[in-house]
Amino acid sequence: MYKHFFLFVTIVNLLGCDEAYESDLSETGNTTTPISDFFPGGSNAYWLYDVASSSSQVSEMNFTAIDSIYIASATGASFSLGANDNGIARGNMNMLLTNGTISKTNTMLTFDGTIDVPENLADLGFTQELSIEDMMLLNLNALNGEEMFLSESDFSETIDIQGVSVPVDVSSKISTNKINFHDNITLNGTDYNAIFEGEFTLNIAITGTFTVAGSVQTIPILQAQDVMKTSYYFADNIGLVRAETVQGFSLSSQLTTLLSLLNITLDFPASLSIDNVEELSDFSVE
Repeated sequence: MYKHFFLFVTIVNLLGCDEAYESDLSETGNTTTPISDFFPGGSNAYWLYDVASSSSQVSEMNFTAIDSIYIASATGASFSLGANDNGIARGNMNMLLTNGTISKTNTMLTFDGTIDVPENLADLGFTQELSIEDMMLLNLNALNGEEMFLSESDFSETIDIQGVSVPVDVSSKISTNKINFHDNITLNGTDYNAIFEGEFTLNIAITGTFTVAGSVQTIPILQAQDVMKTSYYFADNIGLVRAETVQGFSLSSQLTTLLSLLNITLDFPASLSIDNVEELSDFSVE
């Protein structure tokens, strides 16, 4: 039921350039010279990650695992990633990155693909696949705090909640931001140089129209909230070295009150929070 909570979307920082790295940060955090390669990878390239997931509400989400990520295919400046011998990544960031195609230039890295929706949100009406085109994961010319990508979408449909047909309106917003560029930083107990720090956010809002005793009521099911937020770090000539994801949701009090009046019991928590951390443990980019 919760398998799709691993995914999400999102994201990665990479770059391609054969020039040597020059550290030239302005006060705004800009880089004036293209940096090396934030997602290098030869035919035998791989990255191993220690994954730790925790949730106080869902015991199934308390686990540790190892993700093996590798180059699955490459064409020119674009490539796709595979995980765990054609399996599914257990880390949120790598689940996102293996669900599409990554393209890189000397200064940017973009992602084309899809984001799977958590099954619990699908039960609440969010059943359409979220497609993404040209989502910028890394932009060396962006300012600290600058929004690199924004995509908004809306749709309507009718869902079934314990035998009750409910028309719903769904809104989603996907965004990425540059947080910082670090000359050096310690992550996972390791000192790294030239680190791009970014953030991916998936925000969702759902409203439903219920008929109670002949009276029509439109109430929020899920008020606009971040159901996934990932902080990610890419290192020059290495790739993704760390990702920290918080995902979850909180149903509106109006919905829980109405369902109680209708004697409808949902088969998942009214609120949920899951932490997922991916730490690079070993790699080879040859």
